[in-house]
Amino acid sequence: MKKIPRSVVVLLLMSTFAIADRSIVLVQEPEITVAETYEPLPIIGDKNFYAGLGYAYMKMTNDTSSNNITGRAITLLAGYNFHKYIATEGRYFATWGNLNVEDGTTEVDKDWDMANVAIYLKPKYSIDNFTLYGLLGYGQMSLNNHTKYTENGFQWGLGANFATIDKVDVFVDYAKLYDDKDFNDLVMQNDISVDSFNLGVIYNF
Repeated sequence: MKKIPRSVVVLLLMSTFAIADRSIVLVQEPEITVAETYEPLPIIGDKNFYAGLGYAYMKMTNDTSSNNITGRAITLLAGYNFHKYIATEGRYFATWGNLNVEDGTTEVDKDWDMANVAIYLKPKYSIDNFTLYGLLGYGQMSLNNHTKYTENGFQWGLGANFATIDKVDVFVDYAKLYDDKDFNDLVMQNDISVDSFNLGVIYNF
C-alpha cells in the first residue's frame, strides 16, 4: 500500500477550505439603536389657563315675602386648571340696565345695580367632551340703590361645560351668591337669597 505524502494531504485540505469559503456568506445582524425618550406625565394637558365671558340672570329674593329684585348681568371669569379634577376660578358679575323691583303688588324698573366678585375652588369630572363641575368659594355680593349695601360670605354652584371647537367650551351653571338673614341693614329684611343663572363661553389658552 502506497503512502500519501503529508504535503499532498495538506494541499488537498487547503484547497477544500478555499472552495468552501467561497460559498460561505457571513450575515451580520443590523445594529438596533433604541432612542431614549422622556415624556413627563401630564397633569392636565396643555390647557392650564382659561378665561370666559357670559350672560347672567341675577335674582335677589326675600324668602318670607314676595319682594324680588332681578336683572341681567355680564359674567367675566378666569381660572387655572391645577389637575384634571380640580381648578380655581375667579368671577365677576355686574348688571347692566335697570333692575326690576317687585313688591308683591307692583313691578317697577329702577336705576339700581347688583354686582358680585368671588373666588371659587372648582372640582370637576370629565366624560369625553362633557364636564360636570362644582363651585365652592367666598365672595362679596352688593346692591346699589343709591346707597350701597354689601355682604361677604360662602358661595356655591353647580354647572357643566361642553367642548365645541378647538379651545372653546360652552358652559351653563347656577350659583348661590348669598343666603342669610338680613342684608347689611337693607330695608328688604328677613331671609335674603341671591341666585345667578349663567350661560357663556370659555377659551382655553
